[in-house]
Amino acid sequence: MKYSKIFILSIIAFVLIKCHSQKKAQYELPEAMLPHVKVMYRVQCDKGQILYDLNCAKCHNTKVKGKEVIPDFKPEQLTGYTLRVANAQHEKNMPDTLVTEEELSIIMTFLGYKKKNNPLLPCCKGK
Repeated sequence: MKYSKIFILSIIAFVLIKCHSQKKAQYELPEAMLPHVKVMYRVQCDKGQILYDLNCAKCHNTKVKGKEVIPDFKPEQLTGYTLRVANAQHEKNMPDTLVTEEELSIIMTFLGYKKKNNPLLPCCKGK
């Protein structure tokens, strides 16, 4: 009984540390955007990063020097309906029942405003 409590507490501690240490992405928001609107977009982008990490990262991220890198997607790659149906793998792995249109839109907002990677890295183009 004592060991099971220690095991459960260890798992909880690990999850909390992992969640706390997850790096937030930097965003490139337009300078002309009003401050209160920037706050709303940052919140939306933070939600998008969480959804991306849960639903997209395993297929799209690459590792560079031991770090996970989120690729840069071109604006034309970030269109809702087209994104889902243009790629048979997306339609199979991201049906409406797993990733709703609203969640997909939030993910695309995150990807559209996340700070771009170093353009010299070959890994960082959207897949």
